[in-house]
Amino acid sequence: MEKNETIADLCEVFYVGGKYIKDDRGTHMTGQVCVRRFGKKVDNRPAIIYIHGAAQTGTHWESTPDGRPGIALLQAQEGWECFVVDQVGIGRSRYHAHDLGDLSHYTAEELQECFTSPPHDSYPQAKLLTQWPGTGKMGDAFFDAFYASQVGHFAKYRDVERSFRPLAKDLFSRTGPAFLVTHSQSGPIGWHIADECPSMVKGIVALEPNGPPFIYPGLPKFYARTQAVQAGTFVRPFGLTATPLTYDPPLPAGTKRLEFTRAPSELLKNDRVPGARLKAPALKLVNLSSIPIVVVTAEASYHAAYDHLTVQFFHDVGVPVEHVYLADRGIRGNGHLLAIEKNNQEVQRFISQWLAETWAKNAMK
Repeated sequence: MEKNETIADLCEVFYVGGKYIKDDRGTHMTGQVCVRRFGKKVDNRPAIIYIHGAAQTGTHWESTPDGRPGIALLQAQEGWECFVVDQVGIGRSRYHAHDLGDLSHYTAEELQECFTSPPHDSYPQAKLLTQWPGTGKMGDAFFDAFYASQVGHFAKYRDVERSFRPLAKDLFSRTGPAFLVTHSQSGPIGWHIADECPSMVKGIVALEPNGPPFIYPGLPKFYARTQAVQAGTFVRPFGLTATPLTYDPPLPAGTKRLEFTRAPSELLKNDRVPGARLKAPALKLVNLSSIPIVVVTAEASYHAAYDHLTVQFFHDVGVPVEHVYLADRGIRGNGHLLAIEKNNQEVQRFISQWLAETWAKNAMK
């Protein structure tokens, strides 16, 4: 620490949101989220807000299973003010079953097959995974540390989106204008935050955001083993979200879903699935159209088979999203948990460079 600097200058914990409700036992608070701040503002650059994915907590951004600093801490060391969020009812954000409902939990076998030691026939890129520390299997110290950190999650995306969107304004009242860094399940949360408060979001780094549009992808060997729904099942009525965003022209009242066309085949082509696409004439996603967004895809993740469909959806609705395959930047061997793998510092450097360049471009406008 610098002279006259206190711990509170570098780290702070606070809560935003929340309301009182009553049940048969009495009064409870629900809907609040825990936010942990690292670093401090050293100039006029925006803050960074980190939101974790399913079964994770904010610790996903704070440390790795093998004990190294997480991406948020690495970024704070570079002079950025970083805010790490625990989603509603998850981790350090109080869970109350009466109003939030039941949590889902992954087994160790499911996480091995999804993230840390996927069978090579699960999806075409599985054999490229080299960045998970250790064997990726039960009994290995790093896998056991990872699994110990896993928590319950809300499996219904509409509930996740509806619980977080109302918190956006309160969150920005504490952070000020900010970049968002999302991962997996929190990808749709980022789209909703930007839709709710477009002037406060200075850019979004979406690490393998939940997708692809409308339907689960055609990876039958992978999804049959690890998911509760079968490949090709309709699951996202509004494309990349389960609840509607702000479109132009506005959606008619009571709209239950967007119209889409389904590819004639779910067979892999060039290690990618075809998937579904928004039916023309496309709507415009007006509040996100001027926000810089980059979708980041790892080389050895199952997302490598379908993140292009997420990007195509955004292009169809008038949002000029950038798509970066990390392997094209020399960052090789990562799976879906790229933020906590052996080379997470390489991933952080890429994110940091994108943030700095985006901030510089915005400052010149």
